[in-house]
Amino acid sequence: MEEYFRQRFIDELNEEGDIEIRTKVWSRAEVLAKMDQDIFNGLLVDWVAAERANACDQVMEFLDENGCRDRLEALIHRIKQGAVIPFVGAGMSCASGHRLWGDFLKSLLADAPDRVQEIDAFLVAAQYEEAAQAVHDILGPVVLAEEVFAKLGSHKRRVDGPVQLLPRIFGQEVVTTNFDYVLTHAYHIAGIPFANTFSGAALRDAPGRIGNEPHCLLRLHGEADTAHGRVLTSQEYSATYTEQRTLAEVINAITGTKSLLFLGCSLTDDRTVEALKHLHANAPVGRPLHYAFLPLPENDRQQRREFLAEAGIHPIYYPTDAHDQMIEQLLITLLEGVA
Repeated sequence: MEEYFRQRFIDELNEEGDIEIRTKVWSRAEVLAKMDQDIFNGLLVDWVAAERANACDQVMEFLDENGCRDRLEALIHRIKQGAVIPFVGAGMSCASGHRLWGDFLKSLLADAPDRVQEIDAFLVAAQYEEAAQAVHDILGPVVLAEEVFAKLGSHKRRVDGPVQLLPRIFGQEVVTTNFDYVLTHAYHIAGIPFANTFSGAALRDAPGRIGNEPHCLLRLHGEADTAHGRVLTSQEYSATYTEQRTLAEVINAITGTKSLLFLGCSLTDDRTVEALKHLHANAPVGRPLHYAFLPLPENDRQQRREFLAEAGIHPIYYPTDAHDQMIEQLLITLLEGVA
């Protein structure tokens, strides 16, 4: 945990300015580290402990105000049982330099800027598959594959933000709709690389293979380095998920009796939510509760809750103007609760 906060600690030490003697200049952190590394490390440990305590206090205060504290405590209990799978969306990759999905699709049209407005119309209507299909049709499959690879491929190794905390909390399956490799790199840096990765169409094999090696990354939509098995456009969705193999069946096989925790997901009326609604409505017995870290709605909170409840998802809200900070603080609170 100290490594996650180290740079912030150093920045705070250096806030009062450099130390200058004649023509030589040192930062305060450099001076302290060189004078006594043990004191530096001790101060770092104390500073991190204070930051963690402050994060938990802020989270609990906000959750008390908005009626979500009990829900977070129930989630922590499920995590302690090893019964929670993180479901990671595009919002968790933004700190690492990636765009949210709509902005990403529009960024692919640098050579066809006159078509951006057409894509915007799909996005405003929340027709994300149709938007992706339109980008595919504009660029062609070869150019689209190269653009996705260039912008999201495994050579993009930057890992920043609260996604770095996930390996400390979740050591088994991780599910993502992201094409990028932020999760892969984050778990590798943490020293617990995934035992296997299942992408797109290959997910049909995952449930039977992860029993002995549950620490796997499950990519519902595929990965950027290859278009094989990718699920991006409306045509690719139709080809991958048919009446014989629906997205609901895939999610059901992956999760079983475990809860999902949605992170960085907008959770609008998309295929994932529709699949969960189907499972929730047709379950012969009660299904496990799912959870989501979501920005507090500005209005129609009851309507939002009812929409999510149809999919068996229960929100844990955070302030709308502090996404990365609050996701970090929520994850620290989870870490404190399960440690």
